[in-house]
Amino acid sequence: MLNKKIGLMVLCASLSISEIWAGTFTNYAIGDVMIGFRKTGGTYDLVVNAGPIATLTNLPVNTRYAISNYTGAQLAQVGTNLIRWSAFTYFDDSQPTASVPVAAQWTLFATKARASQNTRTAAWNPAGQLTQALTGGQMSLIPAGANDMRTFNALNTPTAVIEQDGSQGNPNYPTGYSYSDAVQDLQDSTLANFGGNFGGNVECTNNASFILQGAVVRADFYQIPPSGGGIVKFLGYFEFSTNGTMTYVAYPTAPVVQTVAASAVTGTTAQLNATVNPTNSQTTLYFQYGLTIGYGSASLTTNIGTNAGNYGLSVSNLLAANTYHFRAVAYNQYGTNFGSDLTCLTTGSSTPTVPVITGLGRTNSITTLSFSTGNSGTYTLRGTNSAGLTAPRITWPAISSAAGNGLVITLTATNNSPNQFYVITAQ
Repeated sequence: MLNKKIGLMVLCASLSISEIWAGTFTNYAIGDVMIGFRKTGGTYDLVVNAGPIATLTNLPVNTRYAISNYTGAQLAQVGTNLIRWSAFTYFDDSQPTASVPVAAQWTLFATKARASQNTRTAAWNPAGQLTQALTGGQMSLIPAGANDMRTFNALNTPTAVIEQDGSQGNPNYPTGYSYSDAVQDLQDSTLANFGGNFGGNVECTNNASFILQGAVVRADFYQIPPSGGGIVKFLGYFEFSTNGTMTYVAYPTAPVVQTVAASAVTGTTAQLNATVNPTNSQTTLYFQYGLTIGYGSASLTTNIGTNAGNYGLSVSNLLAANTYHFRAVAYNQYGTNFGSDLTCLTTGSSTPTVPVITGLGRTNSITTLSFSTGNSGTYTLRGTNSAGLTAPRITWPAISSAAGNGLVITLTATNNSPNQFYVITAQ
């Protein structure tokens, strides 16, 4: 466990406690989420105070929360193409131990860029308290360094500051660093991880045609207690749009779905039912069903919106007196979940209806037989030559088969023998 005095020394080596509150972030407090925008080789950074971390962690699942603490005019000073951005904050050892236990002091919060827009990243790995305190110390220098440079007095606000990209040796930064220098530790332009003390690059990078490509860029947001201080948690993701707006999506999750008993079951139809909680996201529902656990058939889909409740879909063309397996499937933009497997028994007799041949024809070597079926059973076309006529017909070699559906079915056989005999059996 990190001694508190050591933690304070980490910060005080670069600035005094009173200086943490310097700059134009007039309402900044430790634990406020900062969002930084910068362009490599650019002139300015934009640093945004997005408010307390508790605002984000207390949101319901799948809530879309707009980050409205900066303006388009401010972002225009940095741009949107080819910019790098991240969101982050920290708890230090002065946080109330009632909410932050000693082992969790120097908990960090940081983004991690997605390689694929819809695929969540692997979580950041935690480090020891001393290492995470060094990262928190770098983060703490940013609000202290935020300055209005007078040039942007008309644009800057208490929650968003346009600043010069470089703070090293810059008289506008008497107490801290610019976002760009803090994330790169002044000297190294490649780390982008708060001076080499964090486990990786916290920044997303927009490409050169970001405005035109029409696709958002997403970065996952993690809570990272120091080693031994708790479990790293996925909290949600930040989404940056081509129009310059930033949205935070809290605890994105697939819908919760439970398969429930079928109703209105007949020999050929049934209503398959489920209970679904869309978790605040537009959700689609359908059912898989079939005579085995492999299913093989699917119902139509239906959009159930965002309202939790009981839902059902009808299926038809079932076989009478058969046991069907089925399960509910629900999905939204965050993933797919499956209900458990249930079964239902269709009504009717298990004895198939005796087939009646309604048509017989032969063209070259192809023989075609049409016959009536019932709503259950399997109908098989069998054939033999004169040598096999004395064998029971049920043992004649099977050529093809079909399930009974109450309609006329046509099966074919190919044989060049001048003496061939056929029969339709039902089981």
